[in-house]
Amino acid sequence: MRRIRASRALLAVAVSMAVLSAAEPRPMRPFDVTSFDGRRVSSESLKGSKVVLMFVATDCPHCQETARRLDPVYRDLRRDGLEIVGLTLNRIDNRGIREFATRFGASFPIAISSRDEFSRITGISVMTRIYYPYVLFVDRQGVIREEHQGSEQPWFDRLEANFRAAVAALE
Repeated sequence: MRRIRASRALLAVAVSMAVLSAAEPRPMRPFDVTSFDGRRVSSESLKGSKVVLMFVATDCPHCQETARRLDPVYRDLRRDGLEIVGLTLNRIDNRGIREFATRFGASFPIAISSRDEFSRITGISVMTRIYYPYVLFVDRQGVIREEHQGSEQPWFDRLEANFRAAVAALE
């Protein structure tokens, strides 16, 4: 029993170290997607904007709640140059994304993605365990400055305030 606990503790430290090492500022890698409603979004088209990339699974209750809570904030901050792009990591089609966006009030573009694409864009190994939603805050120069994942319950408990503070820090 002690070995199992020790192994779990060691694994938790290793995973934490992997996530923390990825948390250092780093350039967002290029991407180009077409959202469920036909909007084309790319890292190139977002240059000069504050960007939030939100990786979600549309069947994840935590992701659904995050989309619902963030949309009013997005609508408020968009006039200040904020862009949110949702990228789905579960197997789904555009109709399913449309249903997700309608049901949870997400007016920002959402496109189909993959775990491999997540790893390529973020620079985080496909072997690293992540929890949805995974939210990246990218400054106007295309540098990832902050990131949070669904396992950070205290951060998500104060989602609106923490989100606004993270976006404000992107100047």
